[in-house]
Amino acid sequence: MKKIIKNLFILFLKILLKPIDLIVAIFSKNHLDILMRMVCQAAESKTLYAAVQIKPKDTEEIPILKNAAVPRSLAIILQGPICLKDDMTANTIRFYKTAYPYAVIIVSTWNDEPKEAIKRLAEFGAIIVASEKPSESGIMNVNYQLASSLAGVRKAQELGCEYAVKTRTDQRVCKPFIFDSMISSMQLFPGGKGQKGRIAVLGVCRGGMFIPYYTCDFLYFGYTDDLIQMFSSPPDHRADDRELWVRNLSHSRKKISEQSIPEIYIMKHYCRDILGCNIEDTVEAYWNIVKNYLICYGMKDVDLMWNKYDRLYNLNFYSSSYGGCGDSDARLDTMCFDFFNWLNLYMGNIKYDKGYEKYAEVELSAYGNR
Repeated sequence: MKKIIKNLFILFLKILLKPIDLIVAIFSKNHLDILMRMVCQAAESKTLYAAVQIKPKDTEEIPILKNAAVPRSLAIILQGPICLKDDMTANTIRFYKTAYPYAVIIVSTWNDEPKEAIKRLAEFGAIIVASEKPSESGIMNVNYQLASSLAGVRKAQELGCEYAVKTRTDQRVCKPFIFDSMISSMQLFPGGKGQKGRIAVLGVCRGGMFIPYYTCDFLYFGYTDDLIQMFSSPPDHRADDRELWVRNLSHSRKKISEQSIPEIYIMKHYCRDILGCNIEDTVEAYWNIVKNYLICYGMKDVDLMWNKYDRLYNLNFYSSSYGGCGDSDARLDTMCFDFFNWLNLYMGNIKYDKGYEKYAEVELSAYGNR
């Protein structure tokens, strides 16, 4: 019922705003930008600012400095079912081909995807890896992610790519040259014992610095050999439960770590089974791993775009920001491991304090219905 009401309200707003947009378009080519700035000004309150970001759907309109990057031995892997909405997967391939002309683009998907869609992606220059789905999905489809990610990285290794990045078919990393930046970061910050190099990951919002091992599974970047180890986790034999995250809202951050949802399941396997690390569900143990084995970026750092839910329109989600109300010690909504917080931890400008363990005990229901 809520979804029906929401869709009706969106339709009402479209009917209301369309004539205004047509009038503004008479005076400016940037009519959408002008219209949305006016909407933000109208919606602004005494305590909250509102802002907007306009992004082109046609990736050819994104300005990219030509021939700026040094050629690398890099594979960009788009993992998951093909996203046909707004031609997302195809347009993302076109963008990566322009931004990283030297990179190998691999789409690691399933053998039951539409044949025409697969053929079209190949025509854009992507190498297609079509796998059979595992017999068990695991909790929240973690086995699907592991299987298709591993298949894509193995193809990258087969093609001789030294570096690889695992992304998603329904997402786009819009910051040009960010993958070159990740290679530079890996060269500046050597990996730990058992690694050829560090793994670059995305931090998550909602106090992600205090949810042990909760690094976002949207993106993993590293040496191809290291990523093969990352995705070689044993299958998860737990029954899939799509309501798990809803129930988790009544749990503490620490409890979420103990339950090992997909992101945490993958990271714990890598840290325990490959690196031999202590993986106690504590902030202290987690921060030691982040400092010694990872490089973290924020979603805003990489200019991530996600064509799912309302994430395309919710910049607070990407920037790990305030979400409509001020932070408290309990919520710490802005505290995520973006590149700057990670660098401060690495350099010792942020230091662990045993008092931080209380933040891992905070129940996520404290956030309310966001």
